[in-house]
Amino acid sequence: MAALHAFTWLCTVIFCMAQVCSMPTPCRLQKRIMNTCYDILDKMGGRFPLHCLESTAPVPFPEAAFEYSTSQQTVSLEKTIYLTLTNISSLFDEDSIPDQWKNVENFQNIIYRQIEENQCIMSKTQDSQEDFLRREKAVIEYFDKILAVLKEKNYQLCGWEFVRKEVLITLKFILNKDLKDVLFSSQG
Repeated sequence: MAALHAFTWLCTVIFCMAQVCSMPTPCRLQKRIMNTCYDILDKMGGRFPLHCLESTAPVPFPEAAFEYSTSQQTVSLEKTIYLTLTNISSLFDEDSIPDQWKNVENFQNIIYRQIEENQCIMSKTQDSQEDFLRREKAVIEYFDKILAVLKEKNYQLCGWEFVRKEVLITLKFILNKDLKDVLFSSQG
């Protein structure tokens, strides 16, 4: 009887540990989830249509907004990435997303989950508010330009493909940076 009790207790402990270990880290952006978003978006619409290339003006990516050289910039960068995700979410809230794109809802839900689980990032304090404001301005200007191109293209396929291409560039840039203090990398 004691062995059965000990076994039951051990199973309960293991189950609880499994639940805790699988829970998202509070207030930490999940690299695995961002990778999933990138993969879904990459496969969503296929290759960029050649006929759309001639009519799109380049929108320079704001690399400076994602600079990261000291630990004092960690909170500013977390906020910048969070702001980027909220801007991506806003773009994809439009009703005119191409019907031929696959898994749009899945992409939207994953981005939304990352935003909802990490709202607390925006309440973190940092050493330099000015640093974040500079980053915020660059990110907002970037997404305003993307939205302007989408509107200019009357929310047609070429405009959406431009949006998809720019968001892929953004996510890839974030994922390729060494952000071990900013993005939580879970194994699995």
